[in-house]
Amino acid sequence: MPPFEHPRIAVIADAHFHDPYADYGFPGIVQGGRRVTFRLLADTARSTRVFNESYFALYHALDDIARSGIRHVILLGDYSDDGQVETVKGVKRVLDGYAARYGMRFYATVGNHDIFGASGRHRAKRFMNEDGSYSVVSSDPQVRDRGARSIVASERMYCQGYPDGLDAVGDFGFFPRPGDLHWETPFGADGDPAARLYDVHSPDGKITRSLMDASYLIEPFPGVWLLMIDANVFVPVDGVAAGEAGDLADSTSAGWNAMLTHKQFIFGWIKDVSARARWLGKTLLAFSHYPVLDPLDGTLDDEVSLLGRTGMSERIPVEAVAEALIEAGIDVHFSGHLHVNDTARYRSGSRFLINVAMPSLVAFPGAYKVITIGEHHLDIETVGIEDMPLNPELRQTYDREIVPSGLDAGGMLDVSDYGGFLFEHLGHLVGRRFLKREWPMDIAALVRSLDLADLAALALTEKPVATGDAAHAAAAAGNDKVLQGRLAARLKAAGARPELLRDISAMEFLADWYRLRMGSDLALDWITRERMALYQTVGRLYAHGDWADANAAQARFALIFRMFEKYASGLPSGNFRIDRTSGAIGSRDPMANAPLERLGTS
Repeated sequence: MPPFEHPRIAVIADAHFHDPYADYGFPGIVQGGRRVTFRLLADTARSTRVFNESYFALYHALDDIARSGIRHVILLGDYSDDGQVETVKGVKRVLDGYAARYGMRFYATVGNHDIFGASGRHRAKRFMNEDGSYSVVSSDPQVRDRGARSIVASERMYCQGYPDGLDAVGDFGFFPRPGDLHWETPFGADGDPAARLYDVHSPDGKITRSLMDASYLIEPFPGVWLLMIDANVFVPVDGVAAGEAGDLADSTSAGWNAMLTHKQFIFGWIKDVSARARWLGKTLLAFSHYPVLDPLDGTLDDEVSLLGRTGMSERIPVEAVAEALIEAGIDVHFSGHLHVNDTARYRSGSRFLINVAMPSLVAFPGAYKVITIGEHHLDIETVGIEDMPLNPELRQTYDREIVPSGLDAGGMLDVSDYGGFLFEHLGHLVGRRFLKREWPMDIAALVRSLDLADLAALALTEKPVATGDAAHAAAAAGNDKVLQGRLAARLKAAGARPELLRDISAMEFLADWYRLRMGSDLALDWITRERMALYQTVGRLYAHGDWADANAAQARFALIFRMFEKYASGLPSGNFRIDRTSGAIGSRDPMANAPLERLGTS
């Protein structure tokens, strides 16, 4: 083919595929004439991802990719629900079907949900019964659940370890295949798992384990190298012998920070690969499940100040990761794991590293990306799957659960398409999960009781207000004619309509805060311009304030609005171009990432 007319590549991250039609050793229920095994909507309502819909989402995305003529697809880890044997087999059935029908080739890397350590671990899930109750199906026969109608032991629920957990997906890049122009691992050209072992030590140095690394380099078509990095890190636990329960630490929060300590050999291999790529004129693209840069627009310090150490903040890589990868010759890396759509860039002198964070198929905003390779640039297109209709059988099944349980599903069942379902799901999580688990109780109570007008009035209250007094102070400010006059003047100058502030609760604002945090550019398709203008106007009121007391309600809401502004003003993350010579990133959407002042009102 002519130079720089390479085939396009689709990238799917965090599909978390659950096959409701697979056999998990549990009879399930009959729906639409078929026997199915459905997860509970109650579990979806408190999880950061949706479950049953994942089956239809993966098929929808692959159908879309097939229609566009793309034949090379990367799976960026967490391709399975939780690594269950039967689930991983389901992933293989799906991908084999598209390979047979369309000639697709798949290149996968593992995530923390796909495989565990050397010997795996037990998994247990709640599945629905005919009457709306549930049974627990577990690979561990000792598991107990008082609310379950029954406990079903099934080996098909087990999550395998290395290398057994790769057997079913071995054809998707983990081992050499006919047609690969080049294939290697950090240890050479031998794909045998026994030739791909490295030693990892417990923190106290007393326990050493030899584990398999599943990284590989592949040339799928002439001129392009895909560097597929296994960034799972399983560290022996002090004092726990190999084979005992809890002998290896989970890799969920480890990622690239742990790579610096426990997989230094990967960095040496990457440096060698990148040098050879330059020498041979290959375009090198790097992929792993975990981000190598902060995908939350530099808000880590604010988040820790506001919320303390959260599950999200624990997963943010340190700057040393970026420095190490730049030194190894990497300039662009694609990641999943956090279900965040974002683009981040780090500069070190004249060199740079860009991390393209991928959205998940099973969390808002629900999308995949397409890479078009140019001579000195990459064009990135983000393709949403929001128009996928919801499966009517799922709705009927959820009704079975909701009637006897009285479950509050928020607005999830009041929509007809997948985009609306994910939008409502994330909004529901604010009250159901985030405020309960991560937010300080005093701020959470205020968010549940105030509206945007109250927050605006607090911003103009010059005296610091304790969070316990903020609701009373906001009510008093609402009756303060002088303060309300100042607020009206500020809003009018910004082109905002003051009467709309009362129509937006603080809970609704926080839901949009999370949507922007997770979706970046893609969230702007869901949040009206008028709302964005109102949010920004209130944010500016806080930005102009000066509260010496960091614990004052105003100071803490100022952090919230400052984080919101950073989410809104980050680098382009929808359709954009990366200049691999300069590191410049430019939007290919005329209105994407336009300053909020230009968004106006609708």
